Amino acid sequence: MKITTCLLLTFLLAGGLFAQQPLTERRFGEILVQLQPGSSLQTVLSTLNRNTNNAFSLKKNVAKSWGIYLLQFNENQDNGEQLLAMVRRMPSVQAAQWNHKVEERSLEPNDTEWWRQGDMSLINAPDVWETSTGGLTLNGDTIVVAVLEKGALFTHPDLAPNRWWNWYEIPNNGIDDDNNGFIDDFGGWNPQTQADDLGTKAYHGTAVNGIIGAKGNNSLGVTGVNWNVKLMNIAGIDYESNIIEGYEYVANTRRLYNQTNGAKGAFVVVTNASFGFDDWKETDHPMWCSVYDSLGRLGVLSVAATTNRNVDVDVVGDMPTTCTSEYLITVTNIKKTGAKEMNAGYGSVSIDLGAPGTDSYSTYNSGGINNDVPSYGALGGTSAATPHVTGGIALLYSLGCESFTADALTDPISCARRVRDAILENTEPNATLAGITTTGGHLDLSLALSAIRKLCQGAPVGPLDIIQVRTLQGGDRLRIFYQTPNFQPYNFRVFNILGQQLFESKLTPLQFSENYVDFDMTFLPSGVYVMSIGRGDVATSRKFIKI
Repeated sequence: MKITTCLLLTFLLAGGLFAQQPLTERRFGEILVQLQPGSSLQTVLSTLNRNTNNAFSLKKNVAKSWGIYLLQFNENQDNGEQLLAMVRRMPSVQAAQWNHKVEERSLEPNDTEWWRQGDMSLINAPDVWETSTGGLTLNGDTIVVAVLEKGALFTHPDLAPNRWWNWYEIPNNGIDDDNNGFIDDFGGWNPQTQADDLGTKAYHGTAVNGIIGAKGNNSLGVTGVNWNVKLMNIAGIDYESNIIEGYEYVANTRRLYNQTNGAKGAFVVVTNASFGFDDWKETDHPMWCSVYDSLGRLGVLSVAATTNRNVDVDVVGDMPTTCTSEYLITVTNIKKTGAKEMNAGYGSVSIDLGAPGTDSYSTYNSGGINNDVPSYGALGGTSAATPHVTGGIALLYSLGCESFTADALTDPISCARRVRDAILENTEPNATLAGITTTGGHLDLSLALSAIRKLCQGAPVGPLDIIQVRTLQGGDRLRIFYQTPNFQPYNFRVFNILGQQLFESKLTPLQFSENYVDFDMTFLPSGVYVMSIGRGDVATSRKFIKI
């Protein structure tokens, strides 16, 4: 009953029970018709031409055995919608529709500047997007990334949808509503101002956030490594004291989430630091370095950028990338060709891997400091390389595999180590990084995904989803290919357009084979229906048409 109600509400909110049709491209002046059995095409054409000024004619026998034909007419003379309605009213016509143009189901996003983002292809992000585009864990936790910066333009239309908000806090009432130790932290935290403002909104922070999680597939600008993720604003990072305060905010927020089993706080899984100090070592900054162990014990990994100089940081030093915490991942810069950038630090002990940084196209705000004009542009250096790794960690948390991240709250240390190892043990071997980084390779999310699938021992890795629907020979049977995050029994249901359930059966996903179910729809009259696969309160659905 709960699923039925949710489906009906979804239809109503979507636009009055499909009263508003999607803007699908169609061939001008063409109508597909299916005749009732025994009806004559010539009779239909004669009747149409007697009642209109248009010369309807047969363009093609599309499927003669099924009585389906393609008709053409002069749409410049009369209203096409009225003509289609008239054809549908004819007793001899079983169904009529426009000749729509099919859309390719590409896994690449439709963002207008995607063609500039060769960095995403270099790390094989599209291969993982086939499985997940980020957002939620298997257990339904909202994945959060904490980005420490001087500031960022979160009103940017490619960032605003993914900004994190502390919904347990009432803004501007002067009270610490969620008892996390911070007052009015509704939109994150700025240690300098002791408020949740956006800090100094220069291009750097805006670009870094965009690489991690610019909203994907929204027909706008660029996409991040995650199409869907929540970006926590930690602004005002100028001095080491600000850094430590910012990390404390992250720690308190994740600790609260762990302690309340998600009732308060935020499921922060990783922090990003695209900043640092040249020529300093861990012994000079013991408090800063100790923070990473504190965060790691709560389940939070951290990622940091090394220097933009061609130096061995093991020798000359660098902060924070010479910190020895097992929960800190350190990144150098590679070009889109895969080769290490000349002006980028290295170290066989201190630097873990490379990631694309040079000319990384991302969200931007033009016009200098505190300019609120959203735009797009290129960010370079290790500052841009680092958020690719940060975004990759967040993306892996969204893969639906119980043996991978299901213990994120009950055993956060083990879970964080497992995610870290998936990144570092599955890099793409890179000759320009061999011997000068701990892994000798660069970020490769596809290899990480393959390793996680092995860890899951054949279990489906990904969300609950209806992957594909095929019409079988004869046209009255559907084969529905589906994916589930586990092998428990699921319900397959079919509803009419009013949300009334017409059919139900049980599905038991198989571990080592492609999962599909065949549905015989001969008992259904012509119309629009919805199929659903679900278990408990979680379900996925798809519309289909019986002709």
